[in-house]
Amino acid sequence: MTQSIPDWNAAIDRLDGAYAPATLRAYRGDFAVFAHWCETENLPALPASPETVAAFIAFHAQNLCANTVRRRLNGIRKVHRLLRMPNPCDDEEVLIAMRRAYRNKGMRARQALGLTRDIKAKLIEACDLTTVVGLRNRAIIMLAYDVMCRRSEISALEVEGLTPCDDGGLTLLVRRTKSDPLGEGRLAYASPQTRECVDAWLAASGIKTGPLFRGFRNGRIKAQAINPASVNTIIKTVAADAGLPAATVEGLSGHSARIGAAQDLVCDGADLIAIMTAGRWKSVATVARYVEAALVRRVGVERLQRLVPASTT
Repeated sequence: MTQSIPDWNAAIDRLDGAYAPATLRAYRGDFAVFAHWCETENLPALPASPETVAAFIAFHAQNLCANTVRRRLNGIRKVHRLLRMPNPCDDEEVLIAMRRAYRNKGMRARQALGLTRDIKAKLIEACDLTTVVGLRNRAIIMLAYDVMCRRSEISALEVEGLTPCDDGGLTLLVRRTKSDPLGEGRLAYASPQTRECVDAWLAASGIKTGPLFRGFRNGRIKAQAINPASVNTIIKTVAADAGLPAATVEGLSGHSARIGAAQDLVCDGADLIAIMTAGRWKSVATVARYVEAALVRRVGVERLQRLVPASTT
């Protein structure tokens, strides 16, 4: 029997404008999963008891990674707080269930494949520069790598935020980022090569003001900014056109240019603090996880070079 529960969707609506749209979508999706599970188990979703939430965690931890379960727990917690109901998620029973999930499945999250300079070169070569779409895709890939942008940041870029530099490069205003929810903005720099790509896209598209990157409908450029999710699709499509292995195409995402640029910085000898500054990361642990493989490789090569005696002639 369908349960009659408070309008939790309306409660999440109250967050509109205070949180990123992606965060609101996550809250809605995650609590909808919880509410559906409670209905099938004939358990109340609002307010939920700690025992119900713990059982939900145990059920989903069988097939999902622990970090996904934790994200769903955040949605449950937020809805209860919005409705001013007792929060079951901080109960010891729930904390034990989450700890058990982490011990059983591990905390290591799946990471997007880094779009390093080698992969970037192959993608750029695959862009059809005889078409406006190809010029746009090339500009997106080049700019995302140079500025280490998130896909939402790429979508939010505007023509008015571009300023040519004397050295041939380009500064751009990133108006809103994940780490800047209040929208104070920051300046970023793109290389002369990237500026040429952006200029070619603007010249071909005829865009003078407003959103820098836009989608297409019936062969015509739309007035609205490109959807952040479309950045994923563009990168995967270009990667497939480049003939990259299926596993590589699958691993790439709208986050890949940011990760790949950080990995290249490690291989070039940059330290974690410099990479954190370039990518606007606040957590050493986060950036260390992104560049772990490249850092291990660099340290390993340097160690082996010290151990192997120099060849003699």
